[in-house]
Amino acid sequence: MTIISQKKLKDMYYANLMYEYHRITEKIRLFENKYGMVFIDFERAVKNMEKEDIEKWDDYMEWKGYEKVLQGLIKEKKELESGNYTLS
Repeated sequence: MTIISQKKLKDMYYANLMYEYHRITEKIRLFENKYGMVFIDFERAVKNMEKEDIEKWDDYMEWKGYEKVLQGLIKEKKELESGNYTLS
């Protein structure tokens, strides 16, 4: 039988969380480089387009998803670092 301590579980979970955080921030960085702006500015530009651009709309939806995931990861990271978690 293998025994895994709570600290080891926390460390493994944290490592996975940081992997996901960096993976998502890299996806966001690619969009920022592609469009030369941050999400909030891109969102405003897409919503104010006079002519529909399918590629930009698709990128907007994907980027918006990454931003939402990133916010969840940031919240989860803060909770984990502050000790606000339980093991089940």
